[in-house]
Amino acid sequence: MNYTLTEIRNQSTSWQQTLSQTPSQWENIAQSAPVTPQTHFLFIGSGTSFYLAQSAAHLFQSVTGNPCSAVPSSEIFLAAESTVPRNRPVVAFAISRSGTTSEVLMAVEYLQKNHSNVTTVGITCHAEHTLAQLASHRIALDHAAEQSVVMTQSFTNMLLALQIIAAKVAKHDDLLTELSQLPKLLDSFSESAQSFGKAWGEAAYKQYIFLGLGSYYGLAAEATLKLKEMTQTPCEYYNPMEFRHGPISIVANGTAVLSFAAKKDASYVQGVLRDVQKLGGTTAVLTPAGVEMEGMQNLTLPGDVSDWSRTVLYMPVMHYVAYYRAVALGLNPDTPRNLSQVVII
Repeated sequence: MNYTLTEIRNQSTSWQQTLSQTPSQWENIAQSAPVTPQTHFLFIGSGTSFYLAQSAAHLFQSVTGNPCSAVPSSEIFLAAESTVPRNRPVVAFAISRSGTTSEVLMAVEYLQKNHSNVTTVGITCHAEHTLAQLASHRIALDHAAEQSVVMTQSFTNMLLALQIIAAKVAKHDDLLTELSQLPKLLDSFSESAQSFGKAWGEAAYKQYIFLGLGSYYGLAAEATLKLKEMTQTPCEYYNPMEFRHGPISIVANGTAVLSFAAKKDASYVQGVLRDVQKLGGTTAVLTPAGVEMEGMQNLTLPGDVSDWSRTVLYMPVMHYVAYYRAVALGLNPDTPRNLSQVVII
């Protein structure tokens, strides 16, 4: 067994540790962090961590009501005038699995030197590395560290930690209760998730398209990146409603379109996927319990939890798609082409 598959399968166990460790870490930070109704929450990262930031910003704003934004790390120090609020308190979550990503460290250094209204919080899987020491505060999830190059369990654990923090800031104990159910829910459909991923990874599709809306848009972006990293397969991601506005022209026989659906947008997603089928594309959709779409392959996620809390449950399925696609092509998921675990410039 290789590192990548082991880490994909370990996610329910690592989520349990994140649920246990994050609340106390945040409570220590909250004693001094400027969290008020006027606080702007800024989420910064590079690569996978930026897609994580996109999902986190949606999730945070929807439950706290505070303004939130997600920005690539480099735009903090190269385009601060359009990315960093200047007239209100800001809590900036700087996200880096390794804690050594150059652009993230440069962004944190820039903020601390030039923006006194910003408090930085490092989110990392390595408490001993630079980000955890450089940022004003840290959330360290060492149990989610990985030996593989591509990020799988680190992505879901850091996103889950930010969901926990959002629920704490909003004082939504009901959401914390829902989040606590996620490890068992993942275990309950782990076999079907792996079977789905194997089937869609091994199929000989020419291109893959991933669709997600709101907090699921970052998931679609990350699913695309996982497939590109492990296999170099042509793939793209879109908001499902925007997909009709031009990009749908690329659909043809051999196109696989996989979509994340929430209860609130399921009927709209279904309409888009039907359009894809008319053009010769093959469709699949991941849906919450109680939502069934006729005429296309469905994978139902278990549990009576909200669309908000369910977010990270979708990603292990996409990890399996990328993993089994790599295996089918005779590639080693642990050693993707042209990549290393950390980008240092």
